[in-house]
Amino acid sequence: MEMSQSRVRFIGSRELHRDLPKVLDSLEDPNARFVLTIHSKPKAVLIGAEAFLQLLRGHTPSDRLLALQLGALVQGLESAIASDDSVDADEVQDVEELAVV
Repeated sequence: MEMSQSRVRFIGSRELHRDLPKVLDSLEDPNARFVLTIHSKPKAVLIGAEAFLQLLRGHTPSDRLLALQLGALVQGLESAIASDDSVDADEVQDVEELAVV
C-alpha cells in the first residue's frame, strides 16, 4: 500500500501576503499543507478544499503525524513562554525541521 506523504511548509505572514496566489495554486494539491507562522510561532494550518473534505471523511496517517508534530511545537513554545524562557530562532528552526514530513 503506497502512502502519500504530506508536503508541509512553514510560511510567515509576510511571505504568505507576498505569495498568496502561488500558495493558493499549490493548495490544489490535496497533499499540500502550510503552517502559517507569526514571529516564528504557528498560528494556523492552511489546506486546500479537497484536503479539507478528505479530513472530514477520515484522517490519514500523514495528517495525524502533522497534528502530533504541530502539537509538540505549539506545546514547546507555550512551555517556554510560561517559564519565561526565551525561545531562540535556532530552537524553533530545529523543531520546524522535525515537523516537515
